[in-house]
Amino acid sequence: MSSITINDLIFDAKSGDQLDNVSLELKSPQVVGICSNDTGAATALEDLLAVRGKILNGDVTINGVPFKKYKRQSKNEIGRIDDVVLKGKTIEKAVKHALHHKENALTPEQTFEMIKALNLKPDQVVGELSESQQLELRVIILLAWQRPIVILSNAFDDIEEDRRQLLGSLVKDYTQKVNALVLFTSKNVSTLMRFADTLYYFSGSHLTSARDLSMNDGVDCTVTVMGTGFPIDNAVKLGAHMLEEASDETRFLFTGNIQALLPLLEQSTITDVRIEDATIEDELMAY
Repeated sequence: MSSITINDLIFDAKSGDQLDNVSLELKSPQVVGICSNDTGAATALEDLLAVRGKILNGDVTINGVPFKKYKRQSKNEIGRIDDVVLKGKTIEKAVKHALHHKENALTPEQTFEMIKALNLKPDQVVGELSESQQLELRVIILLAWQRPIVILSNAFDDIEEDRRQLLGSLVKDYTQKVNALVLFTSKNVSTLMRFADTLYYFSGSHLTSARDLSMNDGVDCTVTVMGTGFPIDNAVKLGAHMLEEASDETRFLFTGNIQALLPLLEQSTITDVRIEDATIEDELMAY
């Protein structure tokens, strides 16, 4: 089992980013989403796990090892998407090169089986793949390393939308089979909610809240109601989080099945309703 325990942490990352008074505990198997209004928190967490930076206050334990003693183990226990480089003319050669001398990694043959799910073939030329396909290949190689802690950064954002679900399913399957911790971030709320088991909300360097998504059955949306008479109390009971309230306009984040909300929107005094994808800013206001 993999675990990361952070208590009252103030951390200056090598990147220049910071974490301020952060406390959290992560245990595998779990896919962890970082929802933030900038990239600082995710970058600082990456540096923390690579032991790149200085702890000013608090303590960190990674897989049972204190922060200062973890650097040697981090190279074998943590896999980062940024560490995967495609070297070789064909997919076959790139995979074999990337797996060479990687302890506990899958064999090339086992890796090719995962690659087949992407409709890619070992004899394809790497240079002829699209940027999105190359990134998909790098994700598969990263999973093939079988590291107990995996950092995907914002890889999902750069994979074509119709391919994200397939990669997300492979990542979730990996997490369970390897008993791993996977961390990722995204600018897209629906991506975070579809693939994460738990969301951690950061405003700048501060952790504001955590949210368990294991029982979640939908993606958040932002609803704007124009007019009067909207029953706010009833909406809150159904999963609404108020963002803005005015005499003739109500705006809220809604969690759950939007169908349950429709009867509340049938008031004759409501003149218009807009339902849109939730944004990172809306999420941070609500959570």
